[in-house]
Amino acid sequence: DRLVFLKILLKEVAKKHNMFITFMPKPTTGDWRSGAHINFSLKRLDELDNNIFKDGNSWSKSSLYAVGGLMKHAEALTAITCPTVNSYNGLVPRVGGFEGGTVTWAPTNITFGHNNRSAQFRLPQNRYCIENRAADLTMNVYFALAMTLSAAIEGINNKIDPGKPSDFDLYSMTEDDFKKQGIRRLPKNLLQAIEALKEDILAEKVLGPTMLKSYVSYKNDEWERYHQAVTDWEVKEYLRLY
Repeated sequence: DRLVFLKILLKEVAKKHNMFITFMPKPTTGDWRSGAHINFSLKRLDELDNNIFKDGNSWSKSSLYAVGGLMKHAEALTAITCPTVNSYNGLVPRVGGFEGGTVTWAPTNITFGHNNRSAQFRLPQNRYCIENRAADLTMNVYFALAMTLSAAIEGINNKIDPGKPSDFDLYSMTEDDFKKQGIRRLPKNLLQAIEALKEDILAEKVLGPTMLKSYVSYKNDEWERYHQAVTDWEVKEYLRLY
């Protein structure tokens, strides 16, 4: 509630100064992606002082099972946490023209790692929480948190194994490398994400069939309207070439 209120408040303050605030994930080609990573941990109602992701001085089995649940539903979850056409312009490994190099530090693959910023799910070094790095502020935070918690709890209840952590540079890997290790790619565009969301049983339970149908319909319309527009990139790339 505080986050939603803050976004509205900032926009109203900006208007008074003849300016505007944007939470668009990728406003220009040469800028870094603007993300909104989701960091969360869990406690049991009868043990509010204990973070169940922590076991002594290490990560608990519950934390890994939670990651397993998140990875199982990662494509559908991304349709909610990265819900716009523009969101996926930021989920790429490299972009030319960045200050300090070409690496975006944005997640591109469905895997987890210990402090690995090229993975979708990160287990940080300085706190016991799970960080989903494929998220931005165009998301409906209520949908996003509901789906996040539900996927994590499903993973814990069903003891879903996330596999081995990817504690290496995912940006330097090839498609063949990913196939050999069984690492899935994050959706490359909104359509791929929405197609996954439509088929996800947990998403229907979390959102309800009516809301899910409405959400998918709205996002499909957004995708179709996007493809009715001719971008500057297309004109530059194709107009003289063909």
